[in-house]
Amino acid sequence: MSLQPDVLWAQRSDYIYVTIDLKDVQDMSVSLEADNVAFSGKVGGDLYKCDLKWFRPIKKEESKWSHKRLIEFCLKKETEEEWPRLREEKVKVQWIKVDWKRWQDSDDEAEAAPFDTSGMGDMNFGDMDGDEFDSDDEELPDLDPGAAVGDAGDKESPEEAKGEGPKTTQKDNELESID
Repeated sequence: MSLQPDVLWAQRSDYIYVTIDLKDVQDMSVSLEADNVAFSGKVGGDLYKCDLKWFRPIKKEESKWSHKRLIEFCLKKETEEEWPRLREEKVKVQWIKVDWKRWQDSDDEAEAAPFDTSGMGDMNFGDMDGDEFDSDDEELPDLDPGAAVGDAGDKESPEEAKGEGPKTTQKDNELESID
């Protein structure tokens, strides 16, 4: 039995951008047609398959795809119109998701740049979004497990603030005596 990969999509008035969210695919097979795409491939020994019948036809000859990192498609729409969904079927499925990084509202299209397909002649999408900041890239401060923040935002206990020193418990004393 095969597994269903996640599919991300975004659109402009003249293009659809589709990503099959799998990395390091082996034994890949892709059949792109004007009205559908069929994909299959193995990741870590598991077989994944995806068959999509497009909402409207695309221009296969003017469409491109890449499999450098992920399987990505830039599909030229046959007619310039907004698609309400990616597939012909009206049934929503949990494995098709909006690609919010690439999504553009029709109101904003006049000021938006089209999909960057400059590197797609050799099916290379590697230059897209390369400098984008990722929230997990930011440096986090080291945490001091001994410092607790009080109600006033200070790191002292009430006893330390009065000059009495840190409060110790019987358990703390027992631990010190074990050493």
